[in-house]
Amino acid sequence: MNKNALRPVVDDQEPRISVICLGPTGSGKTTLLKRLQEAEGIDNTYSPVPTIGTNIYDIHYINKSGKKQTLSIREVGGEMASLWNNYLDGVEKVIFVVDTSNLCQISAAALMLYTLLAEPCLKHAKFILVLSKMDLAYRQMRNEALLMLQSRRLLAELPRPPTILEAAPLTGEGLPELKAQLTNQKIKPAI
Repeated sequence: MNKNALRPVVDDQEPRISVICLGPTGSGKTTLLKRLQEAEGIDNTYSPVPTIGTNIYDIHYINKSGKKQTLSIREVGGEMASLWNNYLDGVEKVIFVVDTSNLCQISAAALMLYTLLAEPCLKHAKFILVLSKMDLAYRQMRNEALLMLQSRRLLAELPRPPTILEAAPLTGEGLPELKAQLTNQKIKPAI
């Protein structure tokens, strides 16, 4: 009799993804995550296709002990907003991306964000609100976006207020700060 035949078969389970990236369609989630992943070809000619379904991005970094680490982030397309709650179990960090160059989208984004903040399974999750496409937005549009998102209320009333970051994925601005937030590291000053 084969001894291996008596061993139980253990299915390889999908690794738990504790970071999720959400936001309306066209907010810049894919470009942001590809830049964090240090993918090639992200420049002013890059034109992503809206995500249908989900994508998983592996972000590589060096931890505080000097060891290589990988952080997996699940991106769920904006078209799937009605199904987002299917992906929230076990999530520890939420990256919520808002396109500040599209004021028409911000009201809808605010509603989506406040719905997520009210989710019981996310009550302990850290929220990172990314004001994206800052390279395209005027300063006034950024201020308008913060007003429409009721950022002062978010920061004042929530027991765990979101971290608000500005980013320009095409130019890479704000990405070191986002990566530091995701990997619990401090930003190293530029030399």
